[in-house]
Parts: sequence; C-alpha cells; structure tokens
Amino acid sequence: MSAPGPDPAKIRELAGSMARYRPDMVRELAALCAIPSVAGPSEDGAPYGRETRRALDHFLDLGRQLGFHSVNLDNRAGYVEFGSGEHLVAALCHLDVVPAGDGWDGDAFSPVILPDRLIARGAADDKGPAIAVLYAMKDLMNQGFKPRGRIRLIVGLDEERGSSCMAHYARTAQLPDAGFTPDADFPVIYAEKGLCWVTFTVTGGQPAGDPLRLVAAEGGASPNMIPGRCRLTFNGPSGREDVRCDGALGHASMPWLGRNAISLAMQEADRRLAEALCSHPFVRFYQQAIGDDWHGTGLHIAQSDASGPLTFNAGRLYLEEGRAVLTADIRYPVSCPFGELEQQMRETAARLGAVVAIEKNIPPLHLPRESFVIRTLNAVYNRLTGSNAEPVAIGGGTYARTMPNIAAFGAAFPGQPETAHQAGEHIEINAWLASTAIYRHALAELAAPSQDF
Repeated sequence: MSAPGPDPAKIRELAGSMARYRPDMVRELAALCAIPSVAGPSEDGAPYGRETRRALDHFLDLGRQLGFHSVNLDNRAGYVEFGSGEHLVAALCHLDVVPAGDGWDGDAFSPVILPDRLIARGAADDKGPAIAVLYAMKDLMNQGFKPRGRIRLIVGLDEERGSSCMAHYARTAQLPDAGFTPDADFPVIYAEKGLCWVTFTVTGGQPAGDPLRLVAAEGGASPNMIPGRCRLTFNGPSGREDVRCDGALGHASMPWLGRNAISLAMQEADRRLAEALCSHPFVRFYQQAIGDDWHGTGLHIAQSDASGPLTFNAGRLYLEEGRAVLTADIRYPVSCPFGELEQQMRETAARLGAVVAIEKNIPPLHLPRESFVIRTLNAVYNRLTGSNAEPVAIGGGTYARTMPNIAAFGAAFPGQPETAHQAGEHIEINAWLASTAIYRHALAELAAPSQDF
C-alpha cells in the first residue's frame, strides 16, 4: 500500500524554493525530450545507437555550460560533478527511453509545454528527474556548498534494456560511497522485485483445410511496456482480413494500470476461431497459460510477499504461419527463489505446448531499512514534506541494483498519476520543482562535510 501524498501546500512551498530555475529547467527538459533516445543499432562511437549518443552529448554539454566537470565514458555513460576529494556521493539517471508506442495525440518527441506540465516521452522516465538533480546540484554550487568529497550525477544509456551502461561505469569509474536514483517513487525504496524477460515459442500452425486460419499477429514494442495495440491477420472464406485490437499502454510493473492489447487480441482470435470450429496452437497456449491474468496463475507461478505480488506482462508478440514467439516481462517478489520459478514455468509451458527461454534475469534488491542511505533519504523526505512515511518496496527495476549503497528515491510523489511508459507521459511542473528541492537537501545531507559514510 503506498504512502499518502504530501500536503499540496508543502509541494507548492518546495516548488517555490526552486522557482527561479523554472524557465531554464523547462527549456532544457524540452530540448532533451526532443531527442528520440530509444536504443538503436550499434554504430561506431554509438554503442546504443546514434540518438542515445546524441542525448548523452547534449546532457554533458549542458553540464559544462552550468559549470560542472563533465566526463564521457566511451559513449555508454557519463557524469557531471563538482567538489574535490575521495568521497563520492552520486545520483544515477538514464537518458534512454522506451519507444513511443501507440495512443499519443501527436509526436511523442515534440514536447508540449502547458502551464502545469510538460508532455513528452521521457519527461517522467527519466529525463525530467535527471534535469531536476542537475539543477539541485547547480543550486548547491551557486550557494557555495562545500561537500565532503564530490557530488556526481551519473547518466546512462541502456537502462531500459538491462543497464549494461552501468556495468561499464562500474568497470571504468569510481563507485559512489552513497547515493540514489530518481527513477521510481517517494519516499524511498528499500526493495525492488526481481526482473525476468522470458520468451515462449510455439511451433506449428493450423491445418491448411481449416475454414478460418490465423496466419499472422504482431503486437507490443518492448517487454517492459503494456502493449497498446495488437494486429491479427486471418485467412477465411472471404479472403484475407486484418483485425486491430487496442488496449492501453502502461508500465509492465503495474499491469493493473493498463489494458494488454495482446490479451485482448488472443481473446478475439479464440472467439473467431471457435465460431469457425477450429483453433490455433499458440492461441490455445495463450488462453490456458496467460489469458487475461497478470499474476502468472496459468503458469502456476503466482505468489506474493512483503514486496508485493508477482506480475506478468505479455509485452511483445510476433506470429507467422508455423511459429509464434511471445516475450514477457516478469517481476517476482524478493523472497522468491528464481530457480524454482523458472522450473515451474518451464514444466507448465511444456505441458501446454511452448518452449521457454530466459532472455535475462536481474535478481531482487533488498537494502536494510536501517542502512545509512535508507535512513537518511527517508528522513529528508519526511522532514521536507511533513510526512511520516516508511520505506517501501516496488516492482520496477532501477539503477539501484547496479551499485552498492544506492536506493531509488522519487521522483513521483504518492498519489501522482503514473505516466512512465504510457501514451501522454508527462511531469507536473510544481511536483517536479518540489522534487528538485528534495534532491538538493538529500545531496547536501549525504555529502555533509561532517558525514561519515
């Protein structure tokens, strides 16, 4: 259960403390969101694609203009920092974004600036928070704050596909002594579920003599997005027919907030084929193993603990005659042994006619509630917002898993609408400025000259 949101008056008060930066922050966020930094084919000098490289160059140039020391780490990650000394406090953000997907009113990479919000892909996840931390650091530097050591903002380019950028950072640069990633929710996150991407492959199609045959299907842009659209192609007595099923985009870790278009499409295919007295092996598998459920019930992997329930998102489907491949995103509780989950999933899928392949598995994260980072960040949030919130667990996966002593911390306040990975993704400007104020205090607290790590 999420904590109650702060008093709106507190949000306005915090936002007001950073209001002098508002014009610059809005302008710079719009410029950054206009770069369509979806991961692309590797190129010389751009291991994650040319647009992610362009976003990195843009951000590091902005850091230099604001007076920070900027460093590019082989076009995979980079950082801006100020201060001197061995101790290092850091914030970790990412500049890559998921594909725009369906359902936008206009171009997802042409930012729309309204009096109360900025709408664009990446505004909430994670370019808005990156700009917030950057200006929190700028304000500390402007006020003459002298940290114990250095304060660094690290940015990566591969968070949405597995965070190899942060693995590269860890091999080539200094690890922080403490810090946070503003890529989740307030108050502070002490636990993150495990994250697995898995493919289910079903071979074989319908007999050539069937009166209605499903010959193609395609839906979803990325496993960690709830698919907003799925297309079916049938061959029947009247020839070829294309059918489009529309759902509602959302983040895979919160499937209850969206509507899975692949599940809707499989229901439609099952209905049409049953009326024609025929069936398709993949449709049968899907309806038995997944259906319209996001708990993993049909695969016998449903479970829950203090970190929340297992979630299952059918994220991407490609079906052609004779073969279908479904890629799913699974977020599993922190106490779940992954080996047991995998074995159960393989056995159940095999009985239903599918072969399972694990694409990646990122183990859960669990930080002690009494650790320095969790205690400090939670105290900063409560003091500034007048709250009495406790650390929470989430289903999302963040950079906090990539380095020791890093916790997810904001930038969304409890009660705010979740827009990451959705059509119409946006940040509410007052809340964004308030988060900037919180990050200013959090960095100062973590890097206080008297602070022992």
